[in-house]
Amino acid sequence: MKRCMTLALAYLTGNLLFAGNVSNLNQDKSALDLSFGGDIRLRYDATNNMPNEKHGEKAHSDYMRLRTRLWGKAEMKQMELFLRVADEFRYYRSAEGDKGKQRFPDVLFIDNLYLKYSDLFDFVDVKIGRQEMSFGAKRIISDGTGGDGSRSNYFDAARLTFKFDNNRTLDAFGVYTARHDWLPTLGETHDAKSKGTKGYDYENTGYNQTEYGAGLYYTDKSNKEMPWEAYYVWKTEEGEHSKVIPKGQTDFQTHTFGLRLLPKFTETLSGETEVAVQFGDESSFATMVYGGLTYAPQIALKPKFTLGVQYMSGDKEGARGEDAWKPVFNRETGVGELVAPMFNKYAYNNFLYPHLKVDLTLSENQKLALQTGPMFAPVEESDGNGGHYGSFRGFYAQTKYSIALGKALDLPALKGFGMAFTGEVLTKGDYFAESQDGTAFFGRAEVTYKF
Repeated sequence: MKRCMTLALAYLTGNLLFAGNVSNLNQDKSALDLSFGGDIRLRYDATNNMPNEKHGEKAHSDYMRLRTRLWGKAEMKQMELFLRVADEFRYYRSAEGDKGKQRFPDVLFIDNLYLKYSDLFDFVDVKIGRQEMSFGAKRIISDGTGGDGSRSNYFDAARLTFKFDNNRTLDAFGVYTARHDWLPTLGETHDAKSKGTKGYDYENTGYNQTEYGAGLYYTDKSNKEMPWEAYYVWKTEEGEHSKVIPKGQTDFQTHTFGLRLLPKFTETLSGETEVAVQFGDESSFATMVYGGLTYAPQIALKPKFTLGVQYMSGDKEGARGEDAWKPVFNRETGVGELVAPMFNKYAYNNFLYPHLKVDLTLSENQKLALQTGPMFAPVEESDGNGGHYGSFRGFYAQTKYSIALGKALDLPALKGFGMAFTGEVLTKGDYFAESQDGTAFFGRAEVTYKF
């Protein structure tokens, strides 16, 4: 570990020196404006009895992960060219089989590379290339690179944003996510033969398949008491060995229609409702529903109390069943780090979660969030032996604390520093196999720095 940390410090020092030197190029206020920066994120994660998608649990894990990113931007009038490269390596104390994975210096890859033209015809923004993209509450479109955690979340996409006025926009987009990264990388690709361990294939999107599609997302905030959003997304998934496409198929199409309402009843009481229906090949039909009510009294700590319920339809054959909800282009962790591993590559389905969430603002630079509730599988899934697993996934609780440390200490030189802590617990129910239903824990400490 000592050698690993020494190499990590040398790597970070080089990144910081590079960023400091190139930032001086932006002093020339010519027509071409150049800017540079980056961020560093250090996490230490520990888990125990974390669930998996096979109704079982994983071994204890205990590891450090360090992600560094550098970006550069060139702007001229309405044109912007943006490039960001990234790297993340890990140091595992356990499990033993993971110690050969993602070691320093690992893989340097292109995390963002896009060209943007703003206000074309005073009406449209055009963005083409590798970019981050999300809409609404991120339940439909968010993380484009499932399978690698938060290492990256880009889409290879073209996006047009039509601006009707300050309150109404329509986004039209096309997405193509190849099974292998088609842009060059620098470093070693990890696979099953790497260093004698299972390893990780960085060129794989995580679904072992190619995905592409297109969609429309409309946002209307003209009525302050009832903002709303509506969307349609067409998606095709192709992969001979995919673990998400229904059994016996090598490709699968879905059409997803959705509506999101954000009513504001009073100064302190608001709501959120999102309903989506999904049609696919072989007459499949799936649904996703979220409903929540938030009370935000104007008192100390600015509390927000949200009572909500989240639902995705399921199928007795599991995630590959025809009527199981497919995640469209959302592959984020979602509810929590202990919840997402129940689903292959975070493809949430067969999920019902009534819960209470509390958000507190401890100070201008400190926030605390708490949530808890029972989790269910509305459809009993087949165990492959003529029986079924139970419908109670377990009782879940989570707490998150974050602080903008540099700002809190009023240190201008360190204003980019932040810290965060996360704790989760899941008491498992009869959804899990016997002897693999131990209480699960997750803990994370995080330090970030942006420059």
